[in-house]
Amino acid sequence: MWFLFSPSEKKHLHHPKETLNTARFYDNFLAQNLQEVLEKYASYLQTSNDYAIQKLFGTKHIPLEELALAQNILNSPIVDSILRYSGVAYKALDFLALNTKEQNYLKQRVLIFSNLFGILRAEDKIPYYDLKQGEGFLDFDTKNFYKQNRANFLNFLNKEKEILDLRAGFYQKCLELPQDFIIYEPIFLKNSKVVSHYAKHYRGILLKECAKSQLQSLNDLKNLEIQGLKLLNIDTKTIKNIQKKFLTYEVKND
Repeated sequence: MWFLFSPSEKKHLHHPKETLNTARFYDNFLAQNLQEVLEKYASYLQTSNDYAIQKLFGTKHIPLEELALAQNILNSPIVDSILRYSGVAYKALDFLALNTKEQNYLKQRVLIFSNLFGILRAEDKIPYYDLKQGEGFLDFDTKNFYKQNRANFLNFLNKEKEILDLRAGFYQKCLELPQDFIIYEPIFLKNSKVVSHYAKHYRGILLKECAKSQLQSLNDLKNLEIQGLKLLNIDTKTIKNIQKKFLTYEVKND
């Protein structure tokens, strides 16, 4: 069983669990050709003007320390990917507040879809970087990078056929899953309307509760008590010849 998770634009600039960068820290990552990609990324940041970097980062202001770490991505300190990201979903997950058994459960199952590194296991250690969703540099493009690594990624994913897809739409398009996978995907409603941006929060909550219950089959989600959510129904739909089970949750009023 895999939990497919999105990254977040916000990342911890520094983290108490960081370690010194090791030579070729990315050697055992799932994506290939990362040395070339990271060298180009660093070179682009070191030689481009402010406007190009602002566009790449998706910001009008470039903090110098963040830029320095990204420019030196091959040597900056590294930490588990599940700890590097600090966005809404990761705050809701609150990984470090989980006990060791719950953390290990997620380390074995969570796969994070990065804009720069491809699919990351929760334990893959990464340095600080910034790359806005959908932006590219030189000849690098996130969706094309996933396409180039598709066979590699699917070979790894094939170890388990059950998927809880907690990715945002962009990352679902980066890697569409084969027809033989059993795919579950949550939908969150509040006042009968689909929650969009704040769905990130509830994806993090859902992932946390899966870890706490040590869920062994996605079929058991129907019996899982989830903080702030009530399961309304499970519908099976076929989309692009792929069968998915949509779990519709109602966000409980505070």
